[in-house]
Amino acid sequence: MSHSLIALLGASLLAACASPAPSLGAAGDPTLVVFNAPPEVSHFDLGGTGRAHGELISWHADLDLSEGEEATRIGHCNGTMQVTRFGARDDGREHRMTNIELDWDDSDDSLLVAGSHPYKHGVIETDTPIVRAIIGGTGQFAAARGQMISEKLASGWYRHSIWIAD
Repeated sequence: MSHSLIALLGASLLAACASPAPSLGAAGDPTLVVFNAPPEVSHFDLGGTGRAHGELISWHADLDLSEGEEATRIGHCNGTMQVTRFGARDDGREHRMTNIELDWDDSDDSLLVAGSHPYKHGVIETDTPIVRAIIGGTGQFAAARGQMISEKLASGWYRHSIWIAD
């Protein structure tokens, strides 16, 4: 192999690695926006002394096209949160690892979402928007990557703004 060909291949690889990542988030409109009804939450307490490292919170809700009682259900939203550390901030928040599955009815379509976020100690739900990574999916979302911003609305519903990377 000639030195010129090796140099050309090296330059091509360097250019490919230096290419910017797809832009996500506030820079453009979301690929998809869905909502979930107020969730049914279960808390699995590991001890009688308050929150403990490793405690599990699970929840599920209907997945809908819009917010409200007249919304059209399109699937299910399932999630788990596990307490991973305390004192994540000076205000005593606890950190939780979260896994979410958005599962569409009557198809193989699903999105898998994961991330870590601080919550007020002793409070199940958050009052701030949360950005999490889309780590995969099935059906039309097979191998999906991107991000999802979840916001709790005044009604108790959640809006999920989803950006899928190209």
